[in-house]
Amino acid sequence: MDMKRLGLRIAELRGAGTDSLGTTAEKAGIAKSYLAKIERGEVENPGLRTLVSIASALDTTITDLLKPIVLLSQGTEQGDRALRQEMLELLRHDMPPSLLEFIREQEKAGSPIPTNFQQMLALVHLRGKRPRDREDWNYLYETLKRATQTAT
Repeated sequence: MDMKRLGLRIAELRGAGTDSLGTTAEKAGIAKSYLAKIERGEVENPGLRTLVSIASALDTTITDLLKPIVLLSQGTEQGDRALRQEMLELLRHDMPPSLLEFIREQEKAGSPIPTNFQQMLALVHLRGKRPRDREDWNYLYETLKRATQTAT
C-alpha cells in the first residue's frame, strides 16, 4: 500500500472535519507524533487496529479510508478486488494463530472460507476476548454462515 497516499487521505479526512491533529490522535488512542508520522507516510505498517481507530476517530470506516487509495492505483473493479485483498492482508497481521490455523485447515480440506467471512472473523472481539481455538472459530463461522443465509 502506498503509505504517502494513505497519510494524505487521513490528513484530507481530518481536514474536512474540525478536529486538530491532537484531537484526532486522542480520539484514536494514539500519540499525536505517531499520527503525524502516519500522515507524512513515514510509518511502513501502522497496523490494522491503528487504522481502524483512526477511521473511527474520523467518523468513517476502514473501507472508506482505504478504498480511494487502492482505486487510484487500479481500475475500479480491479481496485475493489485489490482492496479486499489488501484489507485481508492487513487483518492477517492481527489474526490470532488459532484463526489462521482454522482458515488454513479449511483451505486444505477444499472448503476455503470466503474473504468477507475471514474479515468478519478477524474483527470479532467480545469484551476484549476472542475465540480460543479452532473449534471455537468453527462454531462462530458456522453460526455466521447460518445467520447470513437468505431465506428460500
